[in-house]
Amino acid sequence: MLFVAILATLLIIYICQAKILTKRTFDDIDYKVKVSTEEVFEGEDIFIYEEITNGKTMPVPYAKVDTSLPSGLLFRITEYDHGKPKDSMRSHVASVFVIKSREKIRRRWRVNCKTRGVYSIGGAVVVANDLFGMHPISKGFACEPKPENTVVVLPRPVDLDEHFTSSYYHSGDVITNHSLLTDPLLIEGTREYTVHDPMNRINWKSTAAHGKLMVNRESMTRRHRFNILLNMNSRDIERDVSMPSDPGSVEFAITVCASILDRISAENVPVRIIANTPPEAVSEEFRADEEGVGHDILFTPAFEGKRDMITALRMLAGIRTEMSCPVERMLDFVLEHKDVFAESGNLIVVSAYISERMIVFHDKMAHEGVNVIFYVTTTNRNAELIPPNVEVYYRTHFD
Repeated sequence: MLFVAILATLLIIYICQAKILTKRTFDDIDYKVKVSTEEVFEGEDIFIYEEITNGKTMPVPYAKVDTSLPSGLLFRITEYDHGKPKDSMRSHVASVFVIKSREKIRRRWRVNCKTRGVYSIGGAVVVANDLFGMHPISKGFACEPKPENTVVVLPRPVDLDEHFTSSYYHSGDVITNHSLLTDPLLIEGTREYTVHDPMNRINWKSTAAHGKLMVNRESMTRRHRFNILLNMNSRDIERDVSMPSDPGSVEFAITVCASILDRISAENVPVRIIANTPPEAVSEEFRADEEGVGHDILFTPAFEGKRDMITALRMLAGIRTEMSCPVERMLDFVLEHKDVFAESGNLIVVSAYISERMIVFHDKMAHEGVNVIFYVTTTNRNAELIPPNVEVYYRTHFD
């Protein structure tokens, strides 16, 4: 009889504790996250501080906390292999501990900011159990986006001369400019033609006098305005009308935009960015027009000099890798309103590819007196489409 009584007592204790813990485990459990800094560049590390508070007198005997990060951020976990430290990257981490009554547990994680973007951190799933490990229950915790748990990852500029080469360049010397654009109205003289030069810069009078092809040597002006047209499509025909099939090439296109802005930041040249991406992700005020196609096109204010550089990078960090309208409609809209989008007579198109439609756009803009050059973030798979009067720079260096 004693054995039966003990067994019945244990059974009553088991049922009672299971009911109590199941019902009250997550009462007064609070979860918070803070970041060590609110703004960094791609590739840099930050720290996040995770805080779990048990505000009640009842302890939590078993708590497994599974913390996750948004895509683009990774936990940097240092492990030791035969005494040597080795870093591993993970999108989530799990840990198990006991939370005592009215206890506050603080943890620090090192996080690598892999991809540009605006991230609100604070997602975890807590799995609790009873004393016997027979009644697991779980609850998800999500922190509201606030400045203390939000980090802006700015795109990191790259060396354009290192990553790109002209479609005209095959061998021999490469001539590079410190400015992206030269002024065809400011001619310093002539020099011998190289395969790097476009045909429209040939000086035929000087060619006849020297008996060999000569091109104009144009001055670089520090007040030469231009705009950047960013194409969010990754190829000419996408499977999805709103999402690029190769987001990596589009991400590098955003990096190229940041690199162009970085290069001209010391020259106080006003630059606007035009893109077929949802403007509301950045600002409702950055729309090309209030209705029609222009309502879906991002059109920023002019960024000028170092004072606006960080503002421009923040804007690029907030851009979604999405298409708000077909690139063809954006090109037609820009062509129809060239006085607004190409008022300076210069336009740089940054795209993952170049198509026949873009070549037609180039020719029509050239007919209107607008100089268009292209930066293509993939290899020169479309090189056969390029007429000799079109300047195209292809990506040649891949990390």
